[in-house]
Formats: sequence, C-alpha cells, structure tokens
Amino acid sequence: MHAVPAEGLRLPVFLLATGSGTGTAAEFGMPLVIAAVHGDDRMIRTIDSYREHFRASEWAAQPYVVIARSVAVADTAEQARRLLVPEAWATAFSHTRGEFPPLEPPEQVLAREMSDRERTRFERALDGHVFGTADEVAVALKDLTARTGADEILVTTTAYDPEDRLDSYRLLAALA
Repeated sequence: MHAVPAEGLRLPVFLLATGSGTGTAAEFGMPLVIAAVHGDDRMIRTIDSYREHFRASEWAAQPYVVIARSVAVADTAEQARRLLVPEAWATAFSHTRGEFPPLEPPEQVLAREMSDRERTRFERALDGHVFGTADEVAVALKDLTARTGADEILVTTTAYDPEDRLDSYRLLAALA
C-alpha cells in the first residue's frame, strides 16, 4: 500500500472500536478510539478490559483512550439539544428503513409524525450526547473524562445548519 503524501512518515495509528475490537487494540498495543454505542456503562467496562489486557508495542507504551462523543453547545440547553435533532432523526430513519437520509431542519423533524417505533429510535438516538450551555458542557465533559479516564475526547457536532455547527464549536473552543 502506498499512502501518499504520508509515505515514509511514521503516523500515529488508532483503532476505532465499539466492542470486541477493543481486544484487538489491547492485543496489538494500539491506542483506542471508542464511542458509547451501547451506553456509557458498557463502554466503561470495555475500556477497563482494554486497559487490563493491553500489551505495550511500538504504537503505544501504555493504554491510550480517546472517547468519541457528539457535543452540542449553545446559549441554552434546549437550543443545543435542537442541534442534535436532525442526526437523531436520520439515525432513527436508518434503523427503521435501512437507509441514512440527508439531514433535515430540526423544526421539520420535530413537526413530523413518528410511529411508536420511530419515536423510540429517535429518543434513543438523542441519548448519550453531551449538550447544553458552555458551563453545562464543561461539567459534563469533565465528568466523562473522570468516569472513563480518557486521554482525549474526540468531538463531533452534526447540525443541519453549518453556522449552528460552527457556533457550537466556537463556544466549545472557548472552554479550552
């Protein structure tokens, strides 16, 4: 394989996993990127197992954990939650219909009539995200780091409006 323009460079390698792949990361001594696809409790147990079984390698001398989390920051918690609505609906739609649709404005999603199954999937898709005002998000991320012992947090924000996404990232960056 030829990775251009990185050929000849020693780039860091991370393994992205949500479950059993963490065993591979531990066995080969690779840094781990993990999301709470099955909830925080299961993710924390998986991280603990990764750390317990980790073997040092040329990639990492010790376990290294990056938590991937969707984060939305706005002036109010409700505004921040609305940023997550389009992707939550797209996720619910994909789980009930087998395809991931383009994101729609939050107002359009919230006005939509959903079947019980869609509503359940939609609400579940909103769980596990960090959202709120800058102060609320700062506390939540500090708590997440304390509970997981994460070395890094990989933040994504998928909002329908690119300006809303940039505003969220600006508010998040100001926390640093």
